[in-house]
Amino acid sequence: MENQPAKIATICGCIDHCFSYAMWCEDFAPYLDPDDMIWGLDRAAELLSDATRLQSFLALRKLDDFFGGVKPRDGDLTAADFGIDVPSVLGEVGATFLSKEDEREKINKGVAHLTEELSLDDDSEVDLHQILKRSIPVLTRLVAELRKREAAQEATYWLDRTDDLIKRGKDIKTPAEKLAEAQAG
Repeated sequence: MENQPAKIATICGCIDHCFSYAMWCEDFAPYLDPDDMIWGLDRAAELLSDATRLQSFLALRKLDDFFGGVKPRDGDLTAADFGIDVPSVLGEVGATFLSKEDEREKINKGVAHLTEELSLDDDSEVDLHQILKRSIPVLTRLVAELRKREAAQEATYWLDRTDDLIKRGKDIKTPAEKLAEAQAG
């Protein structure tokens, strides 16, 4: 496959983007200074929060495309391009990556297309944190499959970084889990 390391790096970047909002919530949002918010940074923080959430949803939709959720267009990277056995990588999530009823459609309407439902808010019917949690085994298997197909080991840097992010993602708690911990503690 021509330029395979670059294609693997692109896929790794997409996987990484799935965690954009989770990283925002874990690494930045807790450390926002309320005094800075008073001086007008609240709007910037809100925009960055929204942008990372939207990026995460869009990346999940791209991975659904990659796994065959829609008919690919010329130039689209697909699991078939890499000879990846999609059912074995998807495993317990089912036949499609975005597996819950209407999940892909809701992400399309809320993120990928300009509609009245401009974005998927935290309290929307599509729970980003739950999608990430159930996707971690799939993403882990995908990275392992990509690693097997990278004989020249020119994409090791990207694969290692993505693998580390997925491992870190296992420890990210959903808002419901954080609330339960706060109430218990």
